[in-house]
Amino acid sequence: MGRLYRIIVVVGLVIQLAACAGTSAIESQSRQKDIRLARLIFLREKGVFGAGATMAANIKVDGKPVGSVTNGSYIFIDRPPGVYKLAVGTSLTMDFETEVRVDAGQEYYFNVGPVTTGIPGTDLATYALAGVRGEEMPGPPA
Repeated sequence: MGRLYRIIVVVGLVIQLAACAGTSAIESQSRQKDIRLARLIFLREKGVFGAGATMAANIKVDGKPVGSVTNGSYIFIDRPPGVYKLAVGTSLTMDFETEVRVDAGQEYYFNVGPVTTGIPGTDLATYALAGVRGEEMPGPPA
């Protein structure tokens, strides 16, 4: 019984500490959109328990940190047209990596969230905490 109690206390503390971590962006978030650049928008939905209920997801572009998002928040970066390597992870998980090609004047939306594991119950619990599954999202109609 004592071991179970300690595990519950540790999990509670981890959740509380993770909730303290906020959204941060290295680049200015008040910049006007430049039509010569592509805008990459990283957002994270609230999840069942609301904003800040999970650890911040750290975002890197070509291996360089650009910021982090918590539940219910977003950041954006502007980049010249080209191919970029995106990586997202937390201090407790390995980075998920992918490459994307972006074009000038376009907006690209990325929903930051957990990937499907296929383990029954695990995906449902993860989605409840973190929101929806991570994926590239369609942009607004042109």
